[in-house]
Amino acid sequence: MEKSDEALMLQLQTGDLLSFDTLVKRWEKPLLNYCYRMVNDVALAEDLRQEVFLRIYRSTKTYRPTAQFSTWMYRIATNLCLDILAKQRRRKETPIDAYLESESDGFDERLIDPSGAPDAVVLKKEIKDRVRSALARLPENQRVVVTLRHYNDMKFHEIAEILECPISTVKSRMAAGLERLSKMLSEQE
Repeated sequence: MEKSDEALMLQLQTGDLLSFDTLVKRWEKPLLNYCYRMVNDVALAEDLRQEVFLRIYRSTKTYRPTAQFSTWMYRIATNLCLDILAKQRRRKETPIDAYLESESDGFDERLIDPSGAPDAVVLKKEIKDRVRSALARLPENQRVVVTLRHYNDMKFHEIAEILECPISTVKSRMAAGLERLSKMLSEQE
């Protein structure tokens, strides 16, 4: 039987480094996808993922399983992503949309199902690009909620724990985010 994330963290506290390897293998892809959806830059998402795991490892001794491990991990990731986005805004760096147009590292191609028909693959990529572009233009508080709910299949109460806010706030951000996404996507047609 597979050990829970919380049990692995408790084992890590006793010095079992294989537990940490298991956690990394279990969460590296979902965490990279989440960070990528938040910052829309593959290299930056990989750096953020690395930083999340580093912070988890450094917090091993103080870890207490009062919440699900994933909630704790996504809280760390969300805070890091929001910090990076805030720094980018303050520096008036290139907007996130510019990253979308300049990406040429093949990350999108790796996410597309290679078994599909060529026209279906192209259509799927176009739709995905439109959604990603619209998602990148959402305000960060809405982007976090929409990403956690729809891409990470989290429940509203889990998102509320991660963001440390009431469930009603999460739901209103979700509604506003989906409404905005719908409007942006309909404008692109």
